[in-house]
Amino acid sequence: MSTVTSTNNIAEAAKANQEKTDSAPTITNSTVSPEDKKKTLRRKQTGPNPLKYQLWIAGHLACLVFGSISFLFQIFWLPNVYYINSICYRLSFIGAIMAMTATFSHKFGLNYLPEAPTLIAQQNFQYLVLAIVWIFTFKSIFKIIPYFLISLLQVSKHKKINAVLKSSDALASVIAYDELILILYLFVRTLAFRNTSGYQMVIFLFFYWLRILYNPETGDMFKAIVGRLDWRMSTFKSEKVHKAWGKVKETLDTKVHDSGL
Repeated sequence: MSTVTSTNNIAEAAKANQEKTDSAPTITNSTVSPEDKKKTLRRKQTGPNPLKYQLWIAGHLACLVFGSISFLFQIFWLPNVYYINSICYRLSFIGAIMAMTATFSHKFGLNYLPEAPTLIAQQNFQYLVLAIVWIFTFKSIFKIIPYFLISLLQVSKHKKINAVLKSSDALASVIAYDELILILYLFVRTLAFRNTSGYQMVIFLFFYWLRILYNPETGDMFKAIVGRLDWRMSTFKSEKVHKAWGKVKETLDTKVHDSGL
């Protein structure tokens, strides 16, 4: 008897709960007050870091100012009084390093840098490493020209200086040919056993080869140079020269093709 009564009580309680639920108003966004609505978490969109921006702009401006002073000393063969040329030359590279470090920090975050292969393939990282090397080695106008022109283009783009931006392609060509001249200059100094020119040439060629493989503009220019050399080599009558050049050209074509250029 008690079991039947208990069962009836449970059934009545369930029925009462069902009726209560059915009679309860439907809860929707329109029936809930604004302060009680569910909130969706979204990542806050933050602007550029003021400190990183200041380092970036200050670095490029320092590269331009001190680079211009160093150009004057080197172009006009002015005496290095009070080491002004040497100091400005190195301060120009320090400015470039500041700007490129700020760029890297903004792009990746210094605590979240990509893996070594990806990092080395970054053209900005290559210039950063070379700038550190150039600070501690002999002065050359060919070393500083790329950094000066890159800073000029970056500042002009930021300040919207159209007179410079219209010549961006020409300035990029100047950088490309300057780097080729620097390779030849380092090669001549290496033959003359001048200081650490050989080590500098190896480091520079390593990064330049990566640029040939992964930078379309450098790759296109390299193909044009190989085409001109191919025409020059065809004028030689020696079979050994033709055979050696054929192997070199085949190797270069294979490497460039494998890179996807």
